[in-house]
Amino acid sequence: MKRNRSDSAASAVKAMVNAALPDIEVPSHILLSDEAMRFWGGITRARAREEWREVDLVVAAQLAECQALIEQESIELRTEGTIQTNDRGTKVENPRNRVIQNLATREMALMRTLLMGGKASGDPRSFAGARKTEASARKVRAELEDDDELLAT
Repeated sequence: MKRNRSDSAASAVKAMVNAALPDIEVPSHILLSDEAMRFWGGITRARAREEWREVDLVVAAQLAECQALIEQESIELRTEGTIQTNDRGTKVENPRNRVIQNLATREMALMRTLLMGGKASGDPRSFAGARKTEASARKVRAELEDDDELLAT
């Protein structure tokens, strides 16, 4: 299937249609925690809608769970502090630091799998253009939704 140029009129129309659609839903066979759901929309909006395949959505769910765990562990770390005193009275690094570091490493691996942090296969200008066009369309949609006067006419 031939792809339209990201700066074409057809791509602009497609981006507006995609921006008007609700966020991509979590596949029915994936259980996502409430905490991870807060990250889901941001992850799926990071790419143009047509870039998502079902297998990508499974990885996106894993990424959302990972980001939720990072946030949860970070909250605990802020409460406990990065340095703790053990039973012998010695100052030691909070083991939660390593947990967060391991989660961050996993997060980056999942992002690479989704081609969100590295080079995408195919023509990167095509992906970048489609993402930019759809992001602009979402911004226009948000502005229109916020403009009560415009909607009243």
